Amino acid sequence: MNGGALHVHQASVGELQTAASTVLAPLAVTAVAAPDAVGHASAFRADIDAAAVGRAAVARIRGSAHLVRRSTRAISSTDPELLKITLHGSSEPAAVGQGDTRSHAHRGDFVVLDMTRPYRMAVPDGCDVLAVGISRTELGPHAGLVAARAACRLPAGSGAQAVFSGFLRGLGTHLDELAGPAQAHVGDALVSLLIAAFTETAPGRADTATELVDRIRVYALANISDPSLCVESVAAAHGISGRQLHRLFTRSGTPFAAWLRAERLSRVRRDLLDPAHDSRTTAAVAARWGIHDPRHLARGLRSHYGRTARELRLDR
Repeated sequence: MNGGALHVHQASVGELQTAASTVLAPLAVTAVAAPDAVGHASAFRADIDAAAVGRAAVARIRGSAHLVRRSTRAISSTDPELLKITLHGSSEPAAVGQGDTRSHAHRGDFVVLDMTRPYRMAVPDGCDVLAVGISRTELGPHAGLVAARAACRLPAGSGAQAVFSGFLRGLGTHLDELAGPAQAHVGDALVSLLIAAFTETAPGRADTATELVDRIRVYALANISDPSLCVESVAAAHGISGRQLHRLFTRSGTPFAAWLRAERLSRVRRDLLDPAHDSRTTAAVAARWGIHDPRHLARGLRSHYGRTARELRLDR
């Protein structure tokens, strides 16, 4: 979702479908009739709170039993390649299925769903689900490990899973309070904790190519303020050719130069939104992250965020 927050209370099933489709991607939502205390079908209701958190979308849905489906017909080649991570808080389990995998998510369980493929999730009455929608590109080489867990329940009772669970629950109750630089910093933390939670117990070892891409990313981020950082210098630092580095990153989803440019621009934008950097000129903020050409900065901000540096500072 593109910034801002969404709050719909006592929503109808149609309003829930519209909200869920807006926050993530087109979904079909159907009410599942549940009897009340005297045996009559109770009216459907749902409370939806959602907001953009950094470059992810976070939503909390509470209310009546319903069925969520992502059908083949709803999937378009123009849809973003999203992963949906759900954290379940209902007293009764939710039934989840994608491909040949079926599971029941109990209170405190995570479940991953790949939005590029059909899936089905039936949540019980009194549901309380936190959902994170995030692009595969945000997870870099870890996206495959996360997606490989599609429709499998991951308990969050200990370790990084418990930390991520606590973080999400806190986030779900404070979505209205995030803005400007706080939102960007919390978004960064969300991505880091998600990766930690879903790769801590990932089966098997990452292949050598993935490990090398990870090392290169760490190296590049540690030296991101160096304006001479480029394909050739990074490749030389890791004993490979520029062509090999290009192939490695292209296979991981984003060419190195495009990934580095996006990381730099993200940090520039975050600083421009942060009042703590008001005493710095735009050029100084950009130089802090290795961008010294004002034309390159202006084109990049306009392309990625649709704003100039001045407009970003005014927007906050």
